[in-house]
Amino acid sequence: MAVFAHPDDEIGAAGTLALHSGKGDRVLLVWMTRGELASQFGDLPPEEVARVREGHGAHVAGLLGAEHRFLPFQDSLLTGGREEALALARLMAEFRPDVVVTWDPWDLHPDHRSTYWAVLSALKLCRIPKLVGEAHRRPVRLYHYPREDLSRPWIYVDTTPTQEVAEAVFAFYREFYRWPFNLEEFRARRRLLGRKAGVGFAEAFQTETPPAFPALP
Repeated sequence: MAVFAHPDDEIGAAGTLALHSGKGDRVLLVWMTRGELASQFGDLPPEEVARVREGHGAHVAGLLGAEHRFLPFQDSLLTGGREEALALARLMAEFRPDVVVTWDPWDLHPDHRSTYWAVLSALKLCRIPKLVGEAHRRPVRLYHYPREDLSRPWIYVDTTPTQEVAEAVFAFYREFYRWPFNLEEFRARRRLLGRKAGVGFAEAFQTETPPAFPALP
């Protein structure tokens, strides 16, 4: 289960998600908002932006072989509070993930860091039957996007087999948003992570505790 604030946040985990769906694992991609305040859309009404970005999410989920869900929260108004955590907890109780991937806790964007804190709370709330019905009490490992200034173990996932899928996700968003960075820059970042892990291409995450397995299970 991957939980992010807005469609396109998932780019940093695209290869990993595709890797797991390719192995036959169920993958659920969740966005807390529809990203309806994105500045690239100019004066387009937020409800129309939301419609477009929902389409983006569905397309990318298809590329990754993932299921997807949008939660009904508003762009730029995430708090990481109880309402958001409870919505995620109920989804976790339904989907019953073994692993959750999300944003890091200190990202500059308030929606990103709020997503992390909502996920962290949801991992506890999903274990409480009086809140979610049939509770999800199996151990769930939490991974988040890495930060150099955060002293937690780094986990590298060899995404060489799914680099083309990750590139397709990046290229889809880049073409639409006309981002200034190009595909070769995207590859270079992933090659650098791969070099650190001794593989061709990699994605990186952090976790609060050392992993019990060599990659995301």
